[in-house]
This record gives sequence, structure tokens and C-alpha cells, in this order.
Amino acid sequence: MDFPKPVMLQIRIDVPKYVAEIAKALIQRGYQAYIVGGAVRDSLIGRTPTDWDISSSATPEEVKKVFGNAAIPTGERFGTLTILCGSRRVEVTTFRRESLYSDGRRPDRVVFSQNLRDDVARRDFTVNALAYDISQMTVTDYFGGMNDLKRTIIRTVGDPEERFNEDSLRMLRAIRFASELGFGISPETLSGIAKLHSTITRVSQERIREELSKMLLSPRPSEAVLHAHETRLLEHILPELSDCAHIPAYHESLDTVLEHSIKACQHIEPRLELRLAALLHDIGKPLTMASDDTGRLRFFNHENVGAQMAEAALHRLKYPQALIEDITTLIKWHMFTYEPATKDKGIRRLVNSLGLKTIYDLAKVRQADKIALGLDPSPGGNMEAFLQRLKNVLKQGPVFTVSNLAVDGHDVMKTLDIPEGPEVGKILLKLLDTVLEEPYLNSRGKLLEIIKTMDEDKIK
Repeated sequence: MDFPKPVMLQIRIDVPKYVAEIAKALIQRGYQAYIVGGAVRDSLIGRTPTDWDISSSATPEEVKKVFGNAAIPTGERFGTLTILCGSRRVEVTTFRRESLYSDGRRPDRVVFSQNLRDDVARRDFTVNALAYDISQMTVTDYFGGMNDLKRTIIRTVGDPEERFNEDSLRMLRAIRFASELGFGISPETLSGIAKLHSTITRVSQERIREELSKMLLSPRPSEAVLHAHETRLLEHILPELSDCAHIPAYHESLDTVLEHSIKACQHIEPRLELRLAALLHDIGKPLTMASDDTGRLRFFNHENVGAQMAEAALHRLKYPQALIEDITTLIKWHMFTYEPATKDKGIRRLVNSLGLKTIYDLAKVRQADKIALGLDPSPGGNMEAFLQRLKNVLKQGPVFTVSNLAVDGHDVMKTLDIPEGPEVGKILLKLLDTVLEEPYLNSRGKLLEIIKTMDEDKIK
């Protein structure tokens, strides 16, 4: 790569004392040391950095001599040591050049360097290739990163295809940075992603998952998913969602299922389970689409089909099982309709089955769904009526599981003089059924009296 003459800009960045002390310790011993990467970028655009990294001409062995036992070899092979400062950690990495990336994920080897320009030339995007000298209070910019910050553009350092061939995850990182920072992506960078989209399959599902999650939790998840779709990355990450690109959201809808789902994702609070549930809630529609006798499009049972598809997709992406269960439950129930004739016991059973948190989250999914359809920003009249009914039922007492009963298995065994076993569980379930019907009976005295009236025949 031909290196342009760097631009040196006099700018003061507020560097935490513990980070500055590490850099100064290296400089005082004759080494170069710069704050680099996201911390410089974020400081310059008014964001609070979460991680501080230092690049230095000092080799790993020299860094160890400076910091002793505080230097932990977390990536020594690649020139990186972590310096412990109490509960804080700062990565110090030796200036380096990198060889070929045979696997499209990591360099085959690294060569340590004495030049800052070698180090920043290997970075992904120009806005991440800025280096700050704390002693001179200057930012060194070789690749126009300062101008790209002003233009709010994500652009690769050098040729996009070279950068993406080195590490295919950078394609997702470009989209993620744009959605997090509120930036655009340069046309040549987008073109590079579109050309090499299929190489994302070289990246592990875990790394893809982490980038996807950060995209969805960003302020602009809708733009991130659109970029992934337009560059064809979505075909490899979430093909189930990509398949929705030509399916109408409903009969005569101007939006496709994909467009509708992206809007729903944008209009729900930034919790990962809610964003994923909103994004995937209609992925069952392509497989269930059919016309009824009048010619209208219907998507019968798409919620159950979609829940199964989402479960498979999220397992593929290695999401935690508990999160998968939360998301698929919301998808499975997102077409829930409240029947006013339902008895209070039925409401309590529903809470017993789903849990209050899931029910309230379900209302949020319904609200996002309605907003995405261009309707009023509310969960809808039916859901609002259900929530009001639920509120009234809750006033009668919060008993919904066996653990909420005023008695436990030991009380059952002692009262009936029976050993531990399945009969005890059956009695507790019968007591729960009783309390679901009549919450006022959930007192220790009342339940003990009910237990005394039970015999073996009644239990069975």
C-alpha cells in the first residue's frame, strides 16, 4: 500500500489518567505510544469511549519489562498484552504489519514494526485508523479519517475488497458502525460488501451473532438490516428473513413482510429479545401464504410456523437457550386474541403459563407490529382490554405458580403423613388449581384445612 503523507492535527482529547500513565510510561522509556482505534474516534465525535487501546513501538518483551506483573499476555503472539490497572484493563499492542489472511478471519502471521503507519494501515476503516499522541496532543491521520468523521461516512482503509478478503467479518462491522454512529457507508465500501457477500460464510456463527446483536441494539437497526439485505449478507445470516423480501405483509399491502418486519424492529425498545422477536415475528408467512375463497391472501398458523423457524435460526446463530425460548414464545403468541368471556381463572392460568414479563413484552410486540402497519401507536383495543382485565385480576392476589402457595411439600407430607413422592406434587397442583379459582383461599390455615380433606382416592 502506498502511504500518503499524514495529516497532523492539534486536538486535545480527554484521556483517563490511568490510560495516560501507561502511555507516558512507554514514552519515558524511549518508545512511541499512541491512543488508537475506537477511543479516538468516539472522543472526536463526542461519544464516551468504553475501551482504550494503545499501539506502541515497544515489543511484547519490552512491554513486560516496563509493567512487570501488571502485563498479562492475552494475545502475545499478535503483539498484544493487557495492562491491569486495578479493575481496569488497557490493551497495549506492538506496531505490526500483517501477512495474508488465508482463512479470511485472521492473519497467518504478524511482523512487528517501528512505524505507526504500518500499524494503522492494517486497520479496517479510516475512522478507526486515527492515532492520538498524548504528549504532543496531536491526532495523526494517514487515510482521511478526520474528513470521514466530518462527512459521517464509513470507508475502508484502502481497497474494500482487500480489507474484506482479509477478514470477512469487516463487512458486518461496516454496517454495525454505521448504525451505531448514525453514519452512512461509502458507495465503494457497499459495493465491496455486495461483491464479496458470500465470504461471510467463512466467519463463525458466534462472531456473526455478536455483530448482529450490536446492530439490532443500535439506534438504527432498520438501516442495518436494510444494508444487510441490499448487499445480500442477509441471505447468509438470516435466510428465513431474506425469503420475506417478495411476500406482501398482508393482502394488498404495499410493504413486503421484510419491510414490515424491519419497521417493527425499529419501533420497539432496544432489548435484544424484543428486537429479535419483532424482526422475526412474521417469518412464517412465506410458507403459510394462501388465498381464501374470496382471493384474499391469508397466512394461517404463521405464528407457530414462524416460532419453529426462529428457533432453528437462533440455534444456528448460537444464541443462549433462555433467550431463544423468550423470543419464540413472543412470536408464537403474537396473534393472541383476548376473549372477554374468559373467566378470571383462565386469566390466571395464562399468567401461570407465560409469566407476567412475557405478557407485557407481548403487548410491546403487538404495539410495534401496529406501528409498522401504519396504525395508531398502541397495542390495540383487544390487547388494551386484556391488560386492563389482567390488572383487575392481579388485584385479587398474585398466585400463579406452586411456589406462590402459602404451603409447600413438607406441609403436605406432615399433614397427611405420607412420604416424599409424586403424590405430594399432585396435591400441590390441585391446591394451585383451587387457588387459581379462588385466590382468597391462599392462606396457610385455609390450605392446611383443604389438605386434611384430601384422601388417596381424591389425589388420584
